[in-house]
Amino acid sequence: MKMSGVYILVKGFLYNIMSVNIFDDLINSVLNCFNRAFDFETRSSRKEFWYWQIFRILMFLSFTYIESLGVRGVLIISNIIFLIPEVSVTIRRLHDINKSGLWVLLSFTIIGILPLFYFYCLKGDQGTNDFGLPK
Repeated sequence: MKMSGVYILVKGFLYNIMSVNIFDDLINSVLNCFNRAFDFETRSSRKEFWYWQIFRILMFLSFTYIESLGVRGVLIISNIIFLIPEVSVTIRRLHDINKSGLWVLLSFTIIGILPLFYFYCLKGDQGTNDFGLPK
C-alpha cells in the first residue's frame, strides 16, 4: 500500500495532513518566479508569493552560514541575483489583489510593512481585475 503526503498518528489512526507535495509546489513556484522575473504586469497567487519567500529565507540562511565559514561576497551576489525576481513577484502579488505595484514603495518606511504584509495575505481576485486573469 503506497501512501503519499504527510501523515500524523493520533490515538492509533493515521491522518493525512497534506496531500499535496510541498516540494514540487515550492520548486515550481521558484522556477516560475525566475522565469517571470521581468513580468511586472500580470498576477501571482499567494501560494507562489509565499513559496518564493520561504525559498528566499532558506537561501539567506544557507548563504549566511557559508559566509560564516569564511567565503565572502556570497550574500551580496545572491541579493543581486534575487532582487529583480523579488520585486517582480511582489508587484504581481499586489496586482492579484487589484493594487498598484507602487504600493511596494511602502516597504521603504517602517510602518508601511504592516499594510503590505496584510495585502500579501489577502486572497486574490477570482476573476478579471485591472491586471488581467489569475495565472
